[in-house]
Formats: sequence, C-alpha cells, structure tokens
Amino acid sequence: MSTVQYEPKEVLNFFEKINQIPRGSGNEKAISDYLVSYGKEKGFVVNQDEALNVIIYKPGSPGKENDPPLILQSHMDMVCEKNADTVHNFLTDPIVHRIEGDFLYANGTTLGADNGVGMALSLAMLDSEDAIHPPLEVTFTAEEETTMKGIAALDPNLLKARRMINMDSGNDTTFCVGCAGGGRVDFTVPVVREPLNNGMVCSVLTVRGLLGGHSGGEIHLGKANSIRTLGRALTALKNEGINFKIVSVSGGLKANAIPREADAIIALNSEDIGKANQIMSTLQTTLRLEYRIPDPGIALALIPTQQYSEVFTTESAQKVINAMLLIPYGVLHMSYDIPGLVETSNNVGVMETTPEGVSMDLALRSSVPTRRLFIRTQIEALAESIGAKVTFSHGYPSWTYNPDSPLLAAAISKFVEIYQKDPNVEAVHAGLECGFMMEKFPSMDIVSYCCKIYDAHTPNEHLSISSLERVWKYTQALLASL
Repeated sequence: MSTVQYEPKEVLNFFEKINQIPRGSGNEKAISDYLVSYGKEKGFVVNQDEALNVIIYKPGSPGKENDPPLILQSHMDMVCEKNADTVHNFLTDPIVHRIEGDFLYANGTTLGADNGVGMALSLAMLDSEDAIHPPLEVTFTAEEETTMKGIAALDPNLLKARRMINMDSGNDTTFCVGCAGGGRVDFTVPVVREPLNNGMVCSVLTVRGLLGGHSGGEIHLGKANSIRTLGRALTALKNEGINFKIVSVSGGLKANAIPREADAIIALNSEDIGKANQIMSTLQTTLRLEYRIPDPGIALALIPTQQYSEVFTTESAQKVINAMLLIPYGVLHMSYDIPGLVETSNNVGVMETTPEGVSMDLALRSSVPTRRLFIRTQIEALAESIGAKVTFSHGYPSWTYNPDSPLLAAAISKFVEIYQKDPNVEAVHAGLECGFMMEKFPSMDIVSYCCKIYDAHTPNEHLSISSLERVWKYTQALLASL
C-alpha cells in the first residue's frame, strides 16, 4: 500500500524507497550504494567506507554556511523477523506496507522503521531546498542491530562536527541522553571428574516457571535468575546434609536475557530422595514468597533420570556452586543523575557443561566506564579465588549523561516552544551507537530522538504516522534554531 496521500509525504516517500531495498544486518551493500547514488545525484560530497558506512555532506543553508556543523545519524540495517505463515525472502523481497488508522505496518514481517524512519528523516532533510540548517554531515551506519561494526569502523577524521542528533529512539516526547556500555564475559570453571559410586541414583534438579526478560531493559524489575536459583537449591541440599554429586549443570539461552530455566543432573543416595524433595518444596515456598511480585511462579522439582558414570569431584562441584552464587548479578548501582535509571548491572545469562568444565556467559553493562571496570575486577578476583578462567569480548562503550549539554538545552527549549510542555529526558540501560561516537569524540554533544515505534524487532512492528509528522516538523524547527 502506498503512503503517498499521507503526511509527511517527503519523509514517507523516502521510507517507501528504502523499504524496496533488502537491508538486513550484514546485507547492506545495496542500501549503502543507494545512499551513495542519491547523494551524488544531488551534487553532494559523499564518502562510503569499507564497512559500508555512508556520509553525505550538505552545506549550510543561506546565512548559516559558517555555523558549526551538525551530524544527523541513523543506521541502515533492520532486524529481519516474520510470522511462521508469512512467505517472504529478506534477501530479495521488498517490505510490503499496510495502514491501519494512524499506524503503518508491514505484512507479517518487521517494518524496518527501526531505523528506516531515521534514514528517511535524514534523507528528507538532505532533499529539502527550503529547510534552514547548519552544515550537515548526514551519517548512515551499518550492522547496528548485530555487531555495531559500522560505527566502530567509522573513521573519525571524516567528521568535523562535535554535535550530533541520533535518530534511533522510539518516542517523540522523549530525548535520550545516555546509554550503558558493556560487553560479554566468559567465566569458565575447570572441572575434575571421578567415577560415580554404584549406590547413587541420578535425578534432574529443575528450575522452572521464571518469567525472564531482557537483561538491559528489565534487570531493574528484580526477577529471579534461574542459574543463581539453581545454585541456591544445590546449596540448600548441602546445608541440610544431603550427600550429592553433580553430573552437569545448564541453564539460559542468551547472555543478554535473564534466564528462565536451569537444570542440574545430580546423583544422590536413594534413601535421601524423599528428604531432598521436601527440601526443594520448602525452598520453593520460600522463593515464591521472596519473589511474590516479580516472579511468583518459581517451581523446583527433582525428577529421576538415566544413570551416568562420571561426576564432578567434591572440590570441583563446590567451585561451580560458588561461581553460581557469587558472580555479581542484577542491579549493582543506580544512577545519581537520572532517577530510576540502572547505571550498572551484570547478568549471568547462559551456563553449560563442557568437557573442560562449566562455562557461564555474562552480560556486563554500565553507563560509567570506571564502574564497569570495577565489576570486571570483582569477577576476575572471584575467578582467581576458585581457579576459573575469564575472557572479555564484544565490548561497547557507554554514553554518559551530560546535564550541561547545549544541544539538549536547545532541543528542550524548542520542544517547549512548540508543544507548551516539557519533554521527558531519559537514558537507557542498553548499548547505542552514541557510545561509540563518544569514544571517538569525547567532546561530542549528542541528543537522540525519533518518532513513536511500537513492537520493534517483531512482525507486529508499527509506527505512528502522526508522530512521524510531528518529528519532521520539530526537526526542521530545531535545525533552523541551531
């Protein structure tokens, strides 16, 4: 369905063109080349790098040619998800639009509004011959949704501006002014194994019923972590005198998701099974009381399983349990600057048993680099104490809130002038490209905003057309004032 009859026509026209070009993460060559072609056709200076990032330079409008330049930044890739019954090839097929009232959807696929509308707004500003603005360095980056490889590879020498509007937030009444940095941590406890005593029988100790959630957006809700809960259950058995051996432990699916399930295959004496079940029942009651609001459905069970021939030695088992209990987890510090914002957190997201031992995959986040380094030091100290191995990878930098930002002050002033109310100002406990920009340019002044986008990264993704119109009008007014 065409959006030609809807406003803002100039923005929606570019969004339709963008969505004719497949642009899943890692498949951005065609959209990158389109941007280059467009920029050159308009007579602008254009740069395209090996990572497929594109920068289009537009001179300032008459009277503003010598004003300090401004970066408009968005990313060109999209998340490619579709319903099971939707026939769509993201490598070749365009996104098909449908409109329901004020909302623009795709037909059973992600819409690509994240971050296609940011691109479309930027292109409309480039295309406009009437807009008033300072010199623009319009920057389109690659692979934001997966590796952030594009922004990480961007050559800082190509940008002169030291102020930037990132158009990758999902609310037209909110300015985003900070984000967490972080990375992945692999914490591996080496394990020594020994033969299982013939008199012991094997069971699976299961943790179920947890709600889980995103370790950035929902870590503050205080939900239970199935891996830590499993460590607590094993400790309860030990403290009540149950002699058991560990065959293996496992839990979770992704480092950045709060794990919902976990298992420990254990061996114990058959005469202790009844008592062990009672211990689990008592602990389950305790946990349901403790987590009665964020995670009321915690369920523990001991289920008979097949026999195994090898188990962890007692020393190895205790080291694994200690790691499950002592690795920092959850909210570790709240922001002093923004009420309600999680500043620092760590999530134990995945645990698996390998021939080498037990590996745990962690997601460490903080908007304050020094705090992130301190938590890293704590993890390293724990590893040293139990003989574990730690590696850090996939790091991404933070964007620390600057309450004295001139660009934020200008953005708020223009918002109040237009809408006669104050905007929301918030930071997010997740990684954004702005963090990489701050790492390259410590003095960069950044504000992030865009239109209202709902259910991003799902086939129900949709955007408010009226919100997009408001953002377009606001952006024109803001740039004219800068």
